[in-house]
Amino acid sequence: MSTRSVVIIALAIVLAISALCVWLVPSFQDFMAGNMMWNGVRTFLSDSKAVQAISLAFLPADPKGTVFVTIPYLDYSTDDLARVKEFLSGGGTVLLADDFGYGNHVLDYLGVAPRFNGAPLLDALFCYQNQWMPKATDFSSPHGFQVVVLNHATALQNVEAANIVAWSSATSYIDVNRSEVWNENEPKGPFPVAAKLSYGQGTIVLASDPSLMLNSMINRSDNSAFVSYLLRLGGNYDKLYFDTSHLSETPLDYSKAGLGRLKELLGTPYPLLALMAAVIAALARWMLQTGGSIERQPTNH
Repeated sequence: MSTRSVVIIALAIVLAISALCVWLVPSFQDFMAGNMMWNGVRTFLSDSKAVQAISLAFLPADPKGTVFVTIPYLDYSTDDLARVKEFLSGGGTVLLADDFGYGNHVLDYLGVAPRFNGAPLLDALFCYQNQWMPKATDFSSPHGFQVVVLNHATALQNVEAANIVAWSSATSYIDVNRSEVWNENEPKGPFPVAAKLSYGQGTIVLASDPSLMLNSMINRSDNSAFVSYLLRLGGNYDKLYFDTSHLSETPLDYSKAGLGRLKELLGTPYPLLALMAAVIAALARWMLQTGGSIERQPTNH
């Protein structure tokens, strides 16, 4: 076997092992589908059958019956903002879940009044384990849930009462100076933590805590039923997209996403046939080259 063949085979083995390691090693980044730990969203994506959207190009031309869930931890480009506006105007539903990210940039572009406060919402009395996990028990109308547990959330502001879906308790407060203790100049609850407003033919749904969708939170109290309710506020839907293009990703996450796209591509007939043809051609060429260098030995009678 020639040196060139050895190098090619060795390189192929290294690439295969590297791809296998990337595929098997779990992500540890917040809100990543491949993260099976407490801070991933695999359970939510599996239960809701959501499709990961690595860009807003995934959104359908006809947005009716489609929900787009986005957590804006990376800022939106002007093109992405325009695409969201077009999606809403055409009848789609956007669930904008934020606490300390760029949600207000999206709302400002859309020209609507509500905003994310941006300071922590704490509650030392009505909470789960500690004041960083306040409970919401007051809702606009009963829908099969009674208690929602938040996790390092903020609150909504400038929301009309008719648009509010859920409130924090009267003992909650906005920790403006982040001292983790209520001071007299800090506002006290209740505060809106979820809201719904119409936009064009579509619907904007606001949630002041994206942590509701985490593996460790989705099945806490009535969180799963509440998230399902938020997804349906724009009406029944048959398509659900989860935006990953505005989440912070590590190199591992980029690699896993690339392998996922490659897997999807190879799952279609034509690329798969092309790959098989390339493999067969490479094997045939190697066999011809190897066979040409071997002389048939004479047979002794």
